[in-house]
Amino acid sequence: MPKYKVFISSVQSEFSQERQLVFDFIRNDELMGQYFEPFIFEQIAAQDANPRQLYLDEASSCQVYLLLIGKRYGNVLPDGISPTEKEYQAAGDGNAWRVAFISDLDGQQREEAEERFFRKVQNELSYRVFSNPSVLVSLVKQSLYAYLKYKGIIQTLSFDEQTRDDVSMADIDAKKIKDFLHQARQKRGFPLAEDTDPITVLKHLRLMRQDKPSNGALLMFANDPQYFFPSAVVKCAWFLGTETVKPIEDYKTFEGSVAEQISQATSWVMSKLSVRFGLRDEEAQNEVEFEIPRSVIFETIVNAVAHRDYNSTGSVQVSVFRNRVVVRNPGTLPVELTKADLMKEHGSYPHNPYLAEVMYQMGYIEKYGTGITENIRRMQEAHLLAPEIDLSADFITTIWRDNDATEGLNVATNLGTNVATNSDANGLINNHISTTNIGTYDNNIATDHLAENKRVVDKIVKKKVRPKMTKEQLRDCIIEACVVDHSIDELATLLKKSSDYLQNSVIPELVADGILLRTKPSHSPGQTYMTNPKLDKKKS
Repeated sequence: MPKYKVFISSVQSEFSQERQLVFDFIRNDELMGQYFEPFIFEQIAAQDANPRQLYLDEASSCQVYLLLIGKRYGNVLPDGISPTEKEYQAAGDGNAWRVAFISDLDGQQREEAEERFFRKVQNELSYRVFSNPSVLVSLVKQSLYAYLKYKGIIQTLSFDEQTRDDVSMADIDAKKIKDFLHQARQKRGFPLAEDTDPITVLKHLRLMRQDKPSNGALLMFANDPQYFFPSAVVKCAWFLGTETVKPIEDYKTFEGSVAEQISQATSWVMSKLSVRFGLRDEEAQNEVEFEIPRSVIFETIVNAVAHRDYNSTGSVQVSVFRNRVVVRNPGTLPVELTKADLMKEHGSYPHNPYLAEVMYQMGYIEKYGTGITENIRRMQEAHLLAPEIDLSADFITTIWRDNDATEGLNVATNLGTNVATNSDANGLINNHISTTNIGTYDNNIATDHLAENKRVVDKIVKKKVRPKMTKEQLRDCIIEACVVDHSIDELATLLKKSSDYLQNSVIPELVADGILLRTKPSHSPGQTYMTNPKLDKKKS
């Protein structure tokens, strides 16, 4: 079969060594050399042709285009555009798969024209940052390997399809599957009856292979998912300022199934945000509002957990700062998508398609390919800045907090600043337990903030509590109160009902219907509940 042409583009004088290394790697690697033919302009012998037109013809006819961006923009042509940018445009016009590799300048400034070009590329493509030539070669290898998988040349199972030798159905929690069936039937009209046996359910969801539960089944339904996947957790850290400096005011690692991790992490983030409610003449119209819409936080964490690279030993990490919330997950965009595609409704190419399907059936994912665009719309409606996506290292989403909190702060998306900030947060979160004296940092601030949010919400709900309420009215009050997570005992005190009645007759129905989410694994001590942020309106 003919080889795929790989065009290696950059300012030649700045990256002469790197270009040759990438060229030699592709030519000499046993796998890459079998499927790819690299092209760099230095390898072309003198020809009786216009050299500018020659390299544009090569760029427009390549299948893979690798772009190196550094400090220099290069000599400009009469129209003011450099040959490198011309190549970039030609490759795009030729529908090549384009990937950018950005040199870490370690504090040096790019030329103004190169900075402009970088911003253009940053908004259109996936890109990775390299610090030295060996790192660049490694990143190129990963990218070309992903391309071969995309073309179907390398056949591999997705992580959630794969199985382990040390698992059996004894590792699956039948109660979690029963809860899923009820919720999926309520949300999506799932065809299997609620008393369907677990093996049949897993086979229907394609989460069984060779009579073993797949990794996706373990992540969603195992008794103890972290026994099999210790890094499949969400780590959360709260910083009072805008920088990643110790002490960390509050730190949590959330475990359990992916659904439980999402609800726990969402509840934790919301406890750190400000809450307010409108002062209206009719008390029934008072609405609780967080400074960031809860659905935006929920959607972002869902995407991070569902679409992360579970082959990585990294974890999903959530950092709350005074001016922003940063959600980081191991992985990058699939080959089929660019960064520009994310900003509009697009096709869905999940890293873990079967796990994503389970979450869709549960109502955690509303419509494939619209999560980010929905978040942008919700933030606009809340008069907040749109979320920002950074693909320089992992998949990083920054959600800016209320404008009052960010006033006067630098919210620029300079690559070096963002990478440094997120890397620092990454290190502090990973090293928190070993480097922070837990006995010395004050966790009262976190507790007080959550208590204040509950006080505001409870004040609203309390006005609607009556000595005699129908079950529907009671459910509505619970749904409204649980925009901030509450325990059953807290709800009982607020609603003037017995804990036993709520625990046995009301709460289980709301959980089964997907209206309330547990913030901890089933039967955990200190269990609390939060209203599902995916609800479009109150349900009864």
